[in-house]
Amino acid sequence: MNQPRPKPQTANELLSILNAAQGDLGKGARRLANFFIANLGTTALLSSSEVARRCGVNASSVVRLVQSLGFSGYREFQAVLQEHLSASMEEAKHLDAGTLTFPEMPKALRLHLFADSGRSFVETAETAAKNFCLQNPSVEIKAELHVSYMVDPNDFARRMEAAAAASDGIILVAREHPAVNDAVRVITGRGIPVICLTTDLPSSGRTAYVGSDQYVSGATAGWLCGRMLPRGESGQVLFVYSVPFRCHQDREQGFRHVLRSEFPTLAIEEKVSSNESVDVIYEAVRRYIGKNGPPAAIYNVSGANLGVGRALEDERISNTTVFVGHELNMNSRSLLERGIMDIAIGHDFEREIALSVECIKMARRGIQPVNRITQSQVFTRYNCAIF
Repeated sequence: MNQPRPKPQTANELLSILNAAQGDLGKGARRLANFFIANLGTTALLSSSEVARRCGVNASSVVRLVQSLGFSGYREFQAVLQEHLSASMEEAKHLDAGTLTFPEMPKALRLHLFADSGRSFVETAETAAKNFCLQNPSVEIKAELHVSYMVDPNDFARRMEAAAAASDGIILVAREHPAVNDAVRVITGRGIPVICLTTDLPSSGRTAYVGSDQYVSGATAGWLCGRMLPRGESGQVLFVYSVPFRCHQDREQGFRHVLRSEFPTLAIEEKVSSNESVDVIYEAVRRYIGKNGPPAAIYNVSGANLGVGRALEDERISNTTVFVGHELNMNSRSLLERGIMDIAIGHDFEREIALSVECIKMARRGIQPVNRITQSQVFTRYNCAIF
């Protein structure tokens, strides 16, 4: 996208270039590109500042993107869209011009996001879904979010099955549980796609999985823990887990494999449960330290990082114990910036929501979508501000 190129002469050429460039764009530019792709007709009538406001970026980002496409500025870019809009209106004078769209669906795609996880995780998922819908008015995503320790999986499964009756597809974050797996089988049996997000349910008959390779994420966490400690130093690693999410199990396996093969002097001596609760994990970590002394490192595969950080602060060992966790959100960002948490392994939530919607659209057209494996992202105190 940074190479000089002839500017597109038609809206179809523009669409082709934007679709092909998705993998080369940064997060803000990709958000803009997705908005243009889904809303060409609307973009023809919007100012650059209004496009920037809707996409949550600076106006300068809009100008940079259109210039990278070969245009001198936003007005020249918009002129191509306006010319196409005028031609479309001439061809369909019998239609209300307000109903004219380009690639937009005439009927909104009604989706449900069902999430069972930690509080900050489900809030981040909801924000990503809302941002996607703002950029893609042809898609509606209704979110039903549950904190793990506050929801019974049987009730969660019943609510998901009931909601599916009024849905074109389900985006699902859920623990492995027989009732949840059964509900997924019932829903997909009705022809309604179910996309597992972040954590997979491979035996449920779900339509596809979208998210990181969690085994690799755990292996990355193990390697970072080992490299941040003095080479050859022996010590205990406290492992924090939660309710039975497949992603947690995969992360643990990857983490243990790297510790055994690369850092044999480090060992996981004990595991404690967070139950996705800040208060629960705070007490559990402090009990462990009172009994065993400070661990060399703590690896949290679940949520409630705030509880771990609070315990490290109160025990006055945040400067000596390596702390690695998952997900970048407001809580983990605060811990990183204050030097209490060393590494947060995250992922691009907005991209994964977009990929999930794409998989649902494919399934509804009778095309079996493949799993979409996304790259893990490593955040420290120095690059977490991009959140």
